[in-house]
Amino acid sequence: MEAPVFFPGTVIPVSSIGLLQGIFSVTNGITLSQVCEITGLEPGTIQNWIKRGYVNHPIDRKYTKGHLTRIILINILRDTFVIENAANLLSYVNGDLLDRADDIMDDSEIYQCLCNILIPEDPNTQVDINTLSERIDEELLDFVEPYDGAKEKLKLALKAMVFAWWSLELKRRANQLTENI
Repeated sequence: MEAPVFFPGTVIPVSSIGLLQGIFSVTNGITLSQVCEITGLEPGTIQNWIKRGYVNHPIDRKYTKGHLTRIILINILRDTFVIENAANLLSYVNGDLLDRADDIMDDSEIYQCLCNILIPEDPNTQVDINTLSERIDEELLDFVEPYDGAKEKLKLALKAMVFAWWSLELKRRANQLTENI
């Protein structure tokens, strides 16, 4: 599948600087309106996810990198899965969604892995169903398990996230093709 034009789960065009690095290198947090601008989501959607316990409350009305990446990950997954299954997938990897102490990997690192898989450095590299497991293994080469089996859980979750993103992209392309029918 072709590399995405936008960072997955956002309306931000892919560039040479990483999405999160660019945003949070100049600020200690962003506002709800900025989160909405980045993700294309409505404020009520994000506030609903906070009320349902999928995302922590902002700190002094500011959203951190952790908040933003959790919102982006849910945004990627919600068009393929029902919202509860998206939350369950994130919980499978990171336990209690509101407690960072039990995380296998920080959400921002998970999102970075996902971007690295979907947007390879070499534009000639194609990631498809046959090379996906290999790409995930490469991405997690230096990952140190906090407990036995954590890496396998992470691999499974990343694979599901990639398939969810591919599913969304295929749906978008199918809709584009049928617009003129």
